[in-house]
Amino acid sequence: MKSKNKNLLRILKPYEFSLKIQELNRILLLIFIFSFANLGHSQVYTEKQTRHRFAQLNLGFDFQSGFGGSTKYFDAQGNTQTLNLSNNYSPRFIIGGTHFWGHADFYIAIPLFSPTFKKDNQEITTLKGVETAFKYYPFRIENNKIRPYIGTSFASSIFEHKNNNFQYSSGPELNYTSFPLLCGLTFNTKNHLIEFGFSWNYQNKRDYYISRSQIEQINTTPFHATLSYRYMLETTMSAEKGWESGRTKEVTNILADRGRLNGFYAGVGISSAFWLKQSEYNKTNRPYIGKYSSSTMPDFTFGYYLHKPDLNLAIGYRGYSTSTYTYGASQQLNRQSLLFEATKFLLDYHGFVPFIGPTISYENLSFKEDFEEQMTFDVGERKFGYGLTFGWDIRPNRIQSWILRTNLRWYPNLFLEVEPNAKVSFDNLEFNFIQLIIYPSRMIKRKPNS
Repeated sequence: MKSKNKNLLRILKPYEFSLKIQELNRILLLIFIFSFANLGHSQVYTEKQTRHRFAQLNLGFDFQSGFGGSTKYFDAQGNTQTLNLSNNYSPRFIIGGTHFWGHADFYIAIPLFSPTFKKDNQEITTLKGVETAFKYYPFRIENNKIRPYIGTSFASSIFEHKNNNFQYSSGPELNYTSFPLLCGLTFNTKNHLIEFGFSWNYQNKRDYYISRSQIEQINTTPFHATLSYRYMLETTMSAEKGWESGRTKEVTNILADRGRLNGFYAGVGISSAFWLKQSEYNKTNRPYIGKYSSSTMPDFTFGYYLHKPDLNLAIGYRGYSTSTYTYGASQQLNRQSLLFEATKFLLDYHGFVPFIGPTISYENLSFKEDFEEQMTFDVGERKFGYGLTFGWDIRPNRIQSWILRTNLRWYPNLFLEVEPNAKVSFDNLEFNFIQLIIYPSRMIKRKPNS
């Protein structure tokens, strides 16, 4: 039974999805439905640059290939050997948006499976995890034109080496974050974006435990090439006519004076939680276990919006986990979090509206560990956590019934004490790139004077 569980953990790595695939599909379906509600031409900003043409959502896939790199291992005789990494390939799902009237592109890319390389009794998994990219186009994206871009990304990457010469063969998951340089070409035709890109991870040298006690420097994959297709969706143009005629402002003022722009909202999206540092317990007792792999989960929010102070009050729930099996040490961490946050919008740049505010949460944290098939820890704690929420809305006006939001939540000092002076870190950065926010009361069509 234990061997089956270990195999299951390896299948689920490197992302440790805590949501079922059916839940993911429902969330993506909601995004598709609301995105297709107001389709239009994709290059509307070429006619004029207004707040309603500032950003366009896009969805699609890419095919990423990584090449280069090497690792080291102990052979059956205990000698250190070098092994060159093979090329790896991975399809990815992309959710993103062009911004600043075609001069910028922000997106997240979610790998759909993890390739494994096998040679000389070794099994090696190496690929980028969830990647958040930021690209700049000196010449804006336009129909039937090829445009170069440069940029960088926030890329979580995973390297894992299984040495079948050992009794406990699974090496540590090396989870690291890099900021590779990006460049490439994008071709736009109508609502279609076709792109060829290249990335260079110049920080590819990493320390890795090739046994419980032996550290070697390895070269993780430095180069990646991608070929992608995305479909562009225009979601805000329908509100432009009312804005330009002054009708939107008139309606906004009337509704605001009567308090009818205050109201409840619901949000749904997908978040990734990045574990920011190695736990103190592992530093002392299991130094070969580094930072844990990123976790992905559905992110649900229910809140109340106050129009005049431009303020959100919200509660939310997230539940997720991560685990590792390294040289005979099996660890599993779970977090269930009920949060309350208050966020204040700071400014409005053509519908790009950033916000920031404090977060307080009630946490249910747990940690389990087996070492060489023996239970060593099974502890849990309920406690309060404190963090910071920041992000931005794409908000063409303040009377829309739905908008798209990006959230980041940072918990800088959240931990679980497993023994005196030994802590397991839950110091996480949660990133929700696209969350659908719906105001049910605004979906009811009423005249301002009713």
